[in-house]
Amino acid sequence: MAQKILNAPSDSSKVSQTLEVSRPKARIDWKRVFYIILGMAVFLAVYYMPGLPDAVDPSGVRFPLTREGKGALAVLLMGVIWWFFEVMPAGVTGLIMGSAQALLHIRDAKRVFSDYMDPAVVFIFAAIVMGMVFAGTGLTRRIAYKILSIIGENTIVIYGGTFFLMAFLSHFMSNTSSAAAIFPLIWAIYSLYRREDVPTRFGKGLFMGMAFSAGAGSMFTLFSAPRAILSIAIFKEVAGRDISFAGYSKYMSLIGWIAIVVIWVFAVVFFRPNRKSLSGLSNRFKEMYAELGPLSQKETLTIIIVTAVVSLLIISSYLPTLKTSDKAALILISTAMIYIFKLMEVKHLEDVPWNIVLFFGGAMSIGYCLWDTGASAWLGVRCVGIFANLHWFAFLALLAVVVFIISNVLTNAVAVVLVLPIGLVMSGYAGVTPEVVFFSISVASAMPFLLIKSSASNAIAFESKQFTAREFFTKGILLSVILFVILAVAIWIIWPALGMHIRN
Repeated sequence: MAQKILNAPSDSSKVSQTLEVSRPKARIDWKRVFYIILGMAVFLAVYYMPGLPDAVDPSGVRFPLTREGKGALAVLLMGVIWWFFEVMPAGVTGLIMGSAQALLHIRDAKRVFSDYMDPAVVFIFAAIVMGMVFAGTGLTRRIAYKILSIIGENTIVIYGGTFFLMAFLSHFMSNTSSAAAIFPLIWAIYSLYRREDVPTRFGKGLFMGMAFSAGAGSMFTLFSAPRAILSIAIFKEVAGRDISFAGYSKYMSLIGWIAIVVIWVFAVVFFRPNRKSLSGLSNRFKEMYAELGPLSQKETLTIIIVTAVVSLLIISSYLPTLKTSDKAALILISTAMIYIFKLMEVKHLEDVPWNIVLFFGGAMSIGYCLWDTGASAWLGVRCVGIFANLHWFAFLALLAVVVFIISNVLTNAVAVVLVLPIGLVMSGYAGVTPEVVFFSISVASAMPFLLIKSSASNAIAFESKQFTAREFFTKGILLSVILFVILAVAIWIIWPALGMHIRN
């Protein structure tokens, strides 16, 4: 019988044919196809449009929009459409934007593709690896358990403790990594509160506060948000000045901590818990911390390496011999030490989110392209004519609002690429320093508080199912207004007190 079955090709072919017939045919995603074609159509329309008039500044200097500049704008618009509608991975879109520049001779290919390994992109890669080793060695959990065991059982204090934890972790890793790390811990806290599977005020306050705190957390150090590195690279290219590791934290970290406190108060006011305390919470985290045992060798080495590299980055801001050293070269020391001491293995490089790295490479490339081709200068001078009569503070406020809107609709990295070069061109005409433009945009780009898709941290918090997209939007609007007030206070009082020159 077995031999008969083996010798029955006709039967097996019938089974194969049956499987082929029953297998569902792949459906074409016509919406995706439409947006791909839309991006290409916009690209062709801009690229082949007739030449546009020169931009003329108030002193009569002319800024032409060259063929290359028009090509840069065409590539940018195509990429923005594809990024917004998510027609393909963001990193792939970033690669296409670079390829288009080279194929159409908008810029030299060597210059284009070197942007994908720009020092800023290398810094982002090294910062991601640092965040991975924090999580991989268990150090993130150890820090979290310790802090959560200390904050006690009062629900209002728990709000502040979880937001403080988010802020503390964001000093050493990206805000998205911090959100991903503490989400399960916040859920463990919430599991002691809920009585049934329905949203509660405490749940809304915890998880919405987590998303908002992630935004505030991106204002602490250059590890907090990759867009900060992108911003500094563009600032250096356009303004010809550098922002040091310590210099960034000097003007941003205080604003970040003020924002954390405001978010805490915001959560208490709008989502005051029905229960005053969570019995057993402190003991639970003490037990979890005790189960980890003493610091492992890997955790100890991680602390030493990270402390040494952060110290080196801070010292380089002041020590003349290190001041000219690139930040990417300094932070790569940590990546080398991680592998020298076998804190991670080569296979873990596969876990690096290369899609994100390539996305920032593409954003960096198109940002430089806009500047190199003169498109940013042309747009900036055009805007000078439109906003010529604005007060200098109104100019900064308008820039911040534009960045805020783009950060929520697209991403904050795209907002920086689009607005920062133009804002820097306009700063001289508006009578403000490039530095105040840079830091105002940096604060505004940290507030994607309106849409779930605006940031990965928002999406992580939304997985809790404790709040709706509408609730997030309405509360986010109010919180954003409050944080804009903080930005205004920073421009008028805090930053000048810290030594920043506001006016030219």
